[in-house]
Amino acid sequence: MALIGSLIVTIIIVAIVEMISRTNLPYGWLGNIIVGLIGGVLGQYLLGQFGPTLFGVYLVPMFIGSLVLILIAKWIMGQIARSRGEAPAT
Repeated sequence: MALIGSLIVTIIIVAIVEMISRTNLPYGWLGNIIVGLIGGVLGQYLLGQFGPTLFGVYLVPMFIGSLVLILIAKWIMGQIARSRGEAPAT
């Protein structure tokens, strides 16, 4: 039950990060969720475990890690699009 709860919390956090960053990665929302989930895990690992928790997910490091990794992925995809001569994705 805790695994399902933590996945739901993670998806909600990534959805909020998507709204803030206005990012459309390849594979749509699924790509954003995967990148956000990886970013959240890295955020909790690198920033530590602090702040409020819900179903074992530390909200602040998860949010910061997801936001940073999604913005990095957006920048990389823009660089790839520019090198191909395409218009960068928004």
